[in-house]
Amino acid sequence: MMRMREKKPLQCLVLKKLRKLKKIVPGCRDVGLEALLRRTADYISFLELKVIVLKRILDIHGV
Repeated sequence: MMRMREKKPLQCLVLKKLRKLKKIVPGCRDVGLEALLRRTADYISFLELKVIVLKRILDIHGV
């Protein structure tokens, strides 16, 4: 079982990382946890798709 003083630093670390994530993902500064995680997943999918499109453009132009 985790002692109270061990748990608090972990919670602080998680909250700090969530605040960073809110700054990175567009439109997430004032949303709750559920919306943040959903939008983060959507943003990751968007970025992956963008990479695929850019790679295909490079293939088409022979770069």
